[in-house]
Amino acid sequence: KSLDELLMDKERDKLLYRLIDELPEIQKRRFLLYYDYDLNYYQIGAMEHCNASAARNSVVIAREKNKAQINECPCIFGYEDILLYVL
Repeated sequence: KSLDELLMDKERDKLLYRLIDELPEIQKRRFLLYYDYDLNYYQIGAMEHCNASAARNSVVIAREKNKAQINECPCIFGYEDILLYVL
């Protein structure tokens, strides 16, 4: 990758983690377990002492919140890439 692409990737990641950090604690934890640790909803449910449906709902709501915030500011670096990540 070029230096510009690497810088844009870094900015995108900073933005994503800032958005994720603003989520309620349970949604943040489940979102990260799903996307960063590649756990499925059943595994998350077992870890969180809830059913898979509750784990899925947390991840979906977190994703929708992030998507809504990104849609509010389309001037962000790597906007299209971020949308692909949270869709």
